Amino acid sequence: MTDPAFWRGKRVLVAGATGFLGGWLVRRLVEYEAQVVSLVHRPKPESQFYLGGFDRKTEVVQGDISDAKLMSETFDRYSPEVFFHAAGWADVIQVLKDPLQCFRGAVLSTWTILEHIRANEVGCVSVISSSDKAYGSQALPYRESAPLTPVHPYEVAKASQDYVAQSYGKIYGLPVAVTRCGNYFGGYDFNFARLIPGVIRSLVEGEQPILRSDGKFTRDYLYIEDAVDVQLDLAEKLHRDPTLYGEAFNFSYGAQVEVIEIVERIAELFGSAVKPLVNNSVSVEIRHMHLSSDKARSRLGWEPACGFDEGLKRTVDWYIRHIGGKTEPSQNALSTV
Repeated sequence: MTDPAFWRGKRVLVAGATGFLGGWLVRRLVEYEAQVVSLVHRPKPESQFYLGGFDRKTEVVQGDISDAKLMSETFDRYSPEVFFHAAGWADVIQVLKDPLQCFRGAVLSTWTILEHIRANEVGCVSVISSSDKAYGSQALPYRESAPLTPVHPYEVAKASQDYVAQSYGKIYGLPVAVTRCGNYFGGYDFNFARLIPGVIRSLVEGEQPILRSDGKFTRDYLYIEDAVDVQLDLAEKLHRDPTLYGEAFNFSYGAQVEVIEIVERIAELFGSAVKPLVNNSVSVEIRHMHLSSDKARSRLGWEPACGFDEGLKRTVDWYIRHIGGKTEPSQNALSTV
């Protein structure tokens, strides 16, 4: 459970502020009256950050997170007490086209910032957002004690970022920890190439959803507001518990849910029996993913506040309000949107 009082007046740097997780982090921190510095690679007018006016409610630094000079100047000017690395590419297909940019944004940036903190003895707690993809394809469920076995460039980038953070925490004693979360979902996710927002938009617009896979892939999930709680709670605990330095933690609902089942659950919320068109064009993604959050539950006392079913309902409600102009799913949503 996060403590709003901890964040009041706290100087916080959020990298990736225009992203899905970063936008929600900024929103919550502003609500908690933190002094937020938002790092923006390039303006995204369609992001939560700009739609919510957070460019006017926070200090904005524009530039590349892997730019050592920029980050040094940012730390010197704002002296952040907490740093959240939520920057990175969300589209694993796009990463195949430009893997070097992904490596810079994940690995080089993490090394650059943690080295600045180490070399300058900056008292700053850091939470680095890795990914369940860092595990690669291996025995399920994924546990933090397992070695990372990445293959896809996105997986390699996240695993490398992960190990850099662990090293600086365990070797140099920096207050840094890593989160490995299941697939985020929730409102303000405008990457419609992703399953949940893509299916919801199709149903809102009365179209048949299209699946890139055969529908049998399984994924683990985390509703975005639970994900924000994870980041904040871990930062709070790092502030007072050195045994967490350099540790990595899984966070998810621990359920192996087939892609086709996700479509069915969303359709049920719409009162629809629509079936997706199975494209079956995926060839490089991990087929089955399942996280164990036992370590987070035992070491951090973590329990999600929302859960998958409630999170999915909130997500559908959000998109219907913001895309379809309605306030809640109805039995004939497909025929009236």
